Amino acid sequence: MLGSSKKTTRSFCIDLGKLLAISLGLLWSVATFAADLQETQKLLRRGEYEKCIEIAKGEVERSVWNEGWPKLLVEAYLTIGEYEEAVRVYEAGVQRFSTSLRLRMLGAQAYRMTDNAKQARATIQAIPELIQRVPGRFTSRSEMVALGEYFLLENEDPKQVLELCFDKVIKEDPKFVEAHVGSARLAISKNDDQVALASLKKAVALDKEDPEIFYLLARAWGSTDSEKSSEFIRQALSLNPKHIPSLLWLAELKLDAEAYDLAEEILSEIESINPKLPSVWALRAAIAHLRGQFEKEGDARRKALLSWPLNPEVDYLIGKNLADHYRFAESVEYQRRALVMQEDYAPARTQLAQDLLRLGQLEEGWKLVEQVRKKDAYDVSIFNLTKLRARLEKFATLEAPGLIVRMDSTEAKIYGPSVVALLSEARDVLTKKYGSTLEEPVFVEIFPKQSDFAIRTFGLPGGDGFLGVCFGRLITANSPAALQGYSNWQSVLWHEYCHVVTLQKTKNRMPRWLSEGISVYEERQRDPRWGQGMTPTYRQMILGEDFTPVSQLSSAFLRPKSPMHLQFAYYEASLVIEYWMKEYGIRSLQQLLDDLSVGMPIEEALGRRAGGIKALDADFQSFAHARANQYGRGLTFDDTDEERPEDIDGLKAYLAEHPNDYKALNQYAILLVRSKQSEEALAIVKRITDAIPDDVSPNGGPTLLTVLYRNLEQDDELYQSLVQLQNMSPDCFDELSLLIEIDQEKKEYAKVKKWCDLALQIDPLRSTIHELRAEAAELIDQPEAAIESLRALNEMDPRDIAGVHFRLAKNLIKLKSPQEAKRHLLMALEESPRYREALSLLLEMNRE
Repeated sequence: MLGSSKKTTRSFCIDLGKLLAISLGLLWSVATFAADLQETQKLLRRGEYEKCIEIAKGEVERSVWNEGWPKLLVEAYLTIGEYEEAVRVYEAGVQRFSTSLRLRMLGAQAYRMTDNAKQARATIQAIPELIQRVPGRFTSRSEMVALGEYFLLENEDPKQVLELCFDKVIKEDPKFVEAHVGSARLAISKNDDQVALASLKKAVALDKEDPEIFYLLARAWGSTDSEKSSEFIRQALSLNPKHIPSLLWLAELKLDAEAYDLAEEILSEIESINPKLPSVWALRAAIAHLRGQFEKEGDARRKALLSWPLNPEVDYLIGKNLADHYRFAESVEYQRRALVMQEDYAPARTQLAQDLLRLGQLEEGWKLVEQVRKKDAYDVSIFNLTKLRARLEKFATLEAPGLIVRMDSTEAKIYGPSVVALLSEARDVLTKKYGSTLEEPVFVEIFPKQSDFAIRTFGLPGGDGFLGVCFGRLITANSPAALQGYSNWQSVLWHEYCHVVTLQKTKNRMPRWLSEGISVYEERQRDPRWGQGMTPTYRQMILGEDFTPVSQLSSAFLRPKSPMHLQFAYYEASLVIEYWMKEYGIRSLQQLLDDLSVGMPIEEALGRRAGGIKALDADFQSFAHARANQYGRGLTFDDTDEERPEDIDGLKAYLAEHPNDYKALNQYAILLVRSKQSEEALAIVKRITDAIPDDVSPNGGPTLLTVLYRNLEQDDELYQSLVQLQNMSPDCFDELSLLIEIDQEKKEYAKVKKWCDLALQIDPLRSTIHELRAEAAELIDQPEAAIESLRALNEMDPRDIAGVHFRLAKNLIKLKSPQEAKRHLLMALEESPRYREALSLLLEMNRE
């Protein structure tokens, strides 16, 4: 027995050794497979799709027990459009890995893309039962993220998904990058860029080789910082030149900029990767529509729906890109189509709500906003609109033929009548000039808070730099109260109403440069001080690399290098219209707009009216260069390689050798002004002003002259320079205030009233200006003007309320409005019962 026992023990030791060896071998093998899987996943990230498929296919066929291989293979097949192969791999893989949630979701996508919606739905519907059957299987980090994506697919509350799935995983493991990416992707889909950026900041710190992270960063920065957005897209494509989401994003940017040929090139590049991708054909359909190629549009849409005929994303994407070009009516049609395919498709419902509001279909639009809000409490744009609606309901409504104006109730009482009068004038002048018949009423909404303007206009806060926006039948604008600096609100509204006329005339089928160019041009026609004129900076840009051909001018508005480049785009576009009017006249421009209204592509329309886009590019460049070269004659503007000194003495010596150098002269003058060397500065500034009399920038000659004359106490010259400056500038509020002060002392009340009128075009909410205007109007016997300003003062909590009512009464008597005059006398006495003058006037009126 003893011998038998020893033999058994020895055998057991040998078997244990073999078992350990086998186990170690298996562990090594699993580790090797895991390493191979990670390396193969990197191939997918880098865009080496065929190589990834080759390796993953081999591992799947070898029946390696790792669900990562079939998942990777299905994902790779879906990426390149091999949808049938993706289904085949899924169906084999799910037999072995039946509890893999990620694999099932990929399988459902594969079924959808092979026109098997029934099986796709069955695959998704099986998931809840699977979760209930083996709940412990879905508690890992990766499965929790997949679970969140499943809940989003099933239209569960996004905020709860964020908290219960993505945030929970991040709390347990802050370094699990998939959860950060999932959270960012959700936030971007709900317009919550701040949350997305916070998640992506952590994700990119954990993984700097995933192009998806950089693509999402580009999306998150897209609406606020185009430079950062472009840099992140470059990084994404440097990691994977075939990264389809990044390429699609670039194609949409080119489409937005009306660079349709470049967009098509990018789409062809994507097609070479996945010829069946619906997004490619959807964007092609949008481009064809914008080009007036409607048969081609229909063909592209049919191809987009070949793989999945009920794909709501196709019509949503076409409509969204049309809406980006202000084709809101067409977008509405497409969004309704998308919702027929899938009634609860959230992106289409949100886009439809925005489109309806921009078309002025307010009742249906606000109703849809409320419906979307109840279904999705997370979408930031819808949340903002809901809050805004409550504030809009408190706005005052002013009506006139063809107009409905909504604005803050107090502001409406102060300058609302002036708004209506100006817009009514624009309606009369511009519709006649361009032969437009408008769909009316036109809605105008003026916001005292910039954030409210941005939400109504863009759906989200932001939009700094925009004073007003026109959608065709709706104008949104900032009131002067919303602005940090000075701007002429009358020129803004005239500009935007011109958009109403031209956009409606063309059914919104006009390029951005043409629309903006006409509006800026018409500002100058209404008032030479409005719009923009040539400046030394614009001269340099026209003659340098910043000049943009007409054929590419719309792109200059989309992603300008700087705010200055954006302003230059407006000026250059207006210069095109000035050239057009000089060469072809208003009738030709009307005909061009008529051509566009029937869907004629801009290239063809320009061919009929101006010899084609190439000819227009060349002819306009000659015109613009000639204008620039005539500007500032007697001065030189060359960018010499020789560095200019930065001190007074150095500049003086430099100018001895370069006496006509504008930049050196201007910098020398500025330094002399700052150092109080006014006499010497005056000669320099006069020379600059003689050459460039219309540069109203802060450091331009006319502005510096006012500073110098004030320093030198040359009152007559100061006055003349102020008058000259206000004749050229639409928003010189400080200079107008000084003119008011000077003429007030001189008792030149007609001039005081004139300067006050101009100042109120800039800031109609300034009580001191209204007080001075009312006083001047009374002294020159203009009771109507006095009443306007006194009524405005009455809304601004004046110190002498009784006095304002008394003055109103006196002016109303002059206009033979005794009943209203009595009412104001009674209000004066209510404020101040011992107001003897008011009481005497009231008694006198009663006796009469």
